[in-house]
Amino acid sequence: MAEACPISFERINERVARVNGSLTVLSMIVFLFTPLKFIALILGADLFIRGFLKSSYSFYGLLSSKILEILNIKPMMTNAGPKMFAAKIGFLFCCIISLFHFAGMPTMCFVFGTMLLFFAFLEAAFGFCVACQVYPYMPKFVR
Repeated sequence: MAEACPISFERINERVARVNGSLTVLSMIVFLFTPLKFIALILGADLFIRGFLKSSYSFYGLLSSKILEILNIKPMMTNAGPKMFAAKIGFLFCCIISLFHFAGMPTMCFVFGTMLLFFAFLEAAFGFCVACQVYPYMPKFVR
């Protein structure tokens, strides 16, 4: 990921972000293929915490950190700004997915859920964050 002017001078563990991506993939698979639709709300709450509050309060982040600690994987630090932007975009996707679900539009839920699943898969499997690639080109008022 190219370094951009940070919206935060905070740094986060890139490996935690990748495990978070894996947990997001699992959450979206549960949402898309089971009747447990509330998982989109849980994921949305976690993405809100990561994007707008402190990532240290994120329950997915805490679980990811614990997994990496158990596996004894060393941290690899990166700029938190683009990852916070990605969490905000993920939160927006969860809001859209939830609205379509409550409006009784399962096809649109599936479309947006699959998009979020795909983006999270890219992060988890390859460390490629689509929102992080868009981040440097966003106007300052969005940051």
